[in-house]
Amino acid sequence: MSRKQIWQIVGLLVVIGAIVALFVWFVDLQAVGEVLSTAVPTHLILASVLLILGLLFYALRWQLLLGNKPTLLQTFHASNIGHAGNIIVPARAGEAMRIVVLGRSEAVTYTEATSSFVVERLFEQLMRLLALVAAVAVGAGIELSPGSILGGVAVLVLTFGGIQWLVRRRERVLARWPARFARLPRITEDGARRTLTDLLDNLTAVSEPKQLAKVMGSSLLSWGCFWGFFYVTLLALGQGFPPDERLAVSLGALALSPPSAPTQPGIFHASVVVPLAAVGFNEVTLTAYAVLLHILEMVWMIGLALWGLAQTGLSVGAMLRQNQPATDRPQ
Repeated sequence: MSRKQIWQIVGLLVVIGAIVALFVWFVDLQAVGEVLSTAVPTHLILASVLLILGLLFYALRWQLLLGNKPTLLQTFHASNIGHAGNIIVPARAGEAMRIVVLGRSEAVTYTEATSSFVVERLFEQLMRLLALVAAVAVGAGIELSPGSILGGVAVLVLTFGGIQWLVRRRERVLARWPARFARLPRITEDGARRTLTDLLDNLTAVSEPKQLAKVMGSSLLSWGCFWGFFYVTLLALGQGFPPDERLAVSLGALALSPPSAPTQPGIFHASVVVPLAAVGFNEVTLTAYAVLLHILEMVWMIGLALWGLAQTGLSVGAMLRQNQPATDRPQ
């Protein structure tokens, strides 16, 4: 492990420790425990099913973005390993881990997996914006000015417009851009051309109306299941939240920290509790809600990741050591 990685871990532990200390200082943990003790087991089982379905549709979208080259099970395993990595390992290492897992599967190259990840992030931001707007619309109390909404929409419109521009000028991009990228350190012209070719292949596939509809459909199904997971988990707490607050709280929590972007303990709780408590929701019940959500996410994501590691024959150490994967398709 390098000195940089050690300092990253130390920094993360300090941040998590500070967050936990603040919760202990400001939140009545005994009251939180009492709220958690009221959780209804049958609701938690249903919430778990919805979470797993959401992860399955999430993997389906990645498969579609890769032109159905990998199987659904391959993208499912890779995604789950990445999610678990983001929970356990600092600096969002899970994103690189899932690219390594899929790249070593021989279904796609590393550059194909990486370029599809870039496209996938665009759809994730779109879904997150929709969840945030929905949360504001139903009264979550999150401060979101019309300018912020328009700014987010403008960024997405410009991004998708840029995709169309790149697709229509494919030959020109491949002729000129690799040489420009090669001026950067540690980038070769051939490597840049392969990466751009894979990226443009993914963008071309997504830009087709039929494929775009499938990708959007899988995105909506995935996030619909994720919201169901958040809502049913909230219902599991019984009377913790009044009926008129449940929709707003569940949508607000989903927009702030969706299962598709998992984080470490402490950071997850702060990202959910602090903004929603600041707009008037009960901090004790919010803390219990965040704890329950994160426990379910950790149990299932780490459990599914262990299954994925067993199926792929990979180890966490091997993935972390592979910082410079080959760009050629394995033979």
